[in-house]
Amino acid sequence: MPGWEDNSACILDYLELFQSLAAQPADQAGCLERWRRLQNWELDTPDTVVLAPRLLRERFDLPLREYLLVMAALALEMDGQLRADFRRRFGLALPTVEYGLELIAPLCPSAVETLAELTGHNLLTGLLLAAAGESAYPLERPLILCRAAAAFLTGLSAPEYRGVTLLLPPEKTRYLPIHSRALEQLTLWYGSGGLQPLYLHGRDGCGRRTLLLRGCGGAVCVELAEGTRLSPADQAQLCREGAVLSRLLSVPVCGVDARADDALAELLWLCREWDIPLVVVTQEENVLAQAGEVIRLPSRLTPWEREQGWRAVLPGAEPDSVPPGGMSIGALRETAGLALRMAGAAGRTQVRGEDTRRALRQRGGTMAFGIQFEPYARLEDMVLPEEALEQLRQICTAARCGRQLADWGVPVRNEGVTAVFYGPSGTGKTMAANAVARALEMPLLRADLSEIMDKYVGETEKHLGRLMQCARENRCVLLFDEADALFGKRTGLSTGHDKFANLSTSFLLQEIEGYDGVALLSTNLLQNFDEAFLRRLSYVVRFALPDAGQREKLWRRALPPDRLEGTIPFGDLARSELSPARINGVASAAAVAAMSAGKNAMDAADVVRALGLELQKSGKTLPRELSALLAEQGVQKVETAVTMM
Repeated sequence: MPGWEDNSACILDYLELFQSLAAQPADQAGCLERWRRLQNWELDTPDTVVLAPRLLRERFDLPLREYLLVMAALALEMDGQLRADFRRRFGLALPTVEYGLELIAPLCPSAVETLAELTGHNLLTGLLLAAAGESAYPLERPLILCRAAAAFLTGLSAPEYRGVTLLLPPEKTRYLPIHSRALEQLTLWYGSGGLQPLYLHGRDGCGRRTLLLRGCGGAVCVELAEGTRLSPADQAQLCREGAVLSRLLSVPVCGVDARADDALAELLWLCREWDIPLVVVTQEENVLAQAGEVIRLPSRLTPWEREQGWRAVLPGAEPDSVPPGGMSIGALRETAGLALRMAGAAGRTQVRGEDTRRALRQRGGTMAFGIQFEPYARLEDMVLPEEALEQLRQICTAARCGRQLADWGVPVRNEGVTAVFYGPSGTGKTMAANAVARALEMPLLRADLSEIMDKYVGETEKHLGRLMQCARENRCVLLFDEADALFGKRTGLSTGHDKFANLSTSFLLQEIEGYDGVALLSTNLLQNFDEAFLRRLSYVVRFALPDAGQREKLWRRALPPDRLEGTIPFGDLARSELSPARINGVASAAAVAAMSAGKNAMDAADVVRALGLELQKSGKTLPRELSALLAEQGVQKVETAVTMM
């Protein structure tokens, strides 16, 4: 069979050629004949056999001299004896471009113009050599091939290089029917040559890399965050490795996690210098200021995309297993994988709604700018006016029937439900949020205001956006305690601080209005809220102090029957106007007092004394009936003591 059978045979023949060229003295006529034979073998090798040297020369459009220098660098990389001979002859640690020119002189003699060609605009020193920095003497640059070119020539593969990854579509990939307009724009950009950098903006998990696979057939991803940890020289080499691999594989370079830093600037310069298509992947808005063309991907799927995506990932899943609410494609895939595992643990292959709900509860944990809790309360445990309880039940119903409203023909902006719980401290607002989350079989995510609030302009908005994304994708009930700190009234502009505070409030109003999950806000002071914000809420639920009948129910629930002795005057206890939280506090204090006295149960005196201490905090006294009970208990104790004497 004429020519080479595979790439390995080709590379070994090139190695023998350079071993002959480096021999002392070299058989120049024999080397020239060997070189002609290699050229003829390449011509005789059919196109079905992939020869890396031929492909590299064509992809980079290399002239003969630069091509032979590349192969000389590869031979020195492969053969330690060649490097040892160089060190012995010249007393230098690294072979240089000048030595490479000496090696290839029998095949391609140098001329006066050679120095000018190697110091000008050329791919050899610009990309293919690992050390391509400026120096006083260009011919003294080390003749070291970059990793991407070396790995490609010897194994037709990509190198294992930290910070540079190859993104290629897996076999039999089934893409989800989303981002059709973005795909059309990306395909048009790449088909026209990608003459200017394309900026792909979106949050993690929105499908940016999948879009690159669909529109470009793959990409070489340069993780720019890795570059920030490197020296300037290594940072530049990281970008060069990505550019070389991109050109070899005919796919664009993708700069990932782009910010306005030196690594991005280096990558932009390289791709512009060598006409390499570049996609800049970022979720930072400030990077877009220098963008010529931008594709923005939404952070969450539409209801139709979510349902179609779920069917594509889990074809056999039951109809009611589709996760509700807004989530990214990445979150949908993760949820589907967890739900499938839940079904498998139950001995089923078909995913059900219960599997999806369990998967959503397990996604996440302690998330950014919020703390996740498993809800503990139930709606039926709440002691509230019937009007407030009915509103809580309606909130739960509204969270479940977002899609049904559209079927009824009711105009719905999104599937979200927002509500504010207002009233005095201790009236059950946080407990009600727990009860709503439990009724919906969703975890509760409480916003951590100490983490969200930031003195730097724009940071509070970023933190809130990240929190709401976590809540949305993990299908949590999002709770803002003391929410008026975030959603307060906008003020007149008297200082620069007022201007930025108003901008933050306006941003928060937009975020909460477009939120497609369940967001609950609690406050003691409803009047502190911005009026425009209150109009955007689905429900406003008032939590008032309980009346006497409700207080008696609360007392009976707070005091465990099996830890009571004697008759407890529940009716008299209920005369004191206390919130549910304060009633529970009195019950706890009475139990502690009984334990301190060495008793196994509480009596009426323990409870009344604890109540008296609680009332003293607000400058009140015990009702007359309870004071008389304590006095009677005191007389009985004295009489008992006298009798015992």
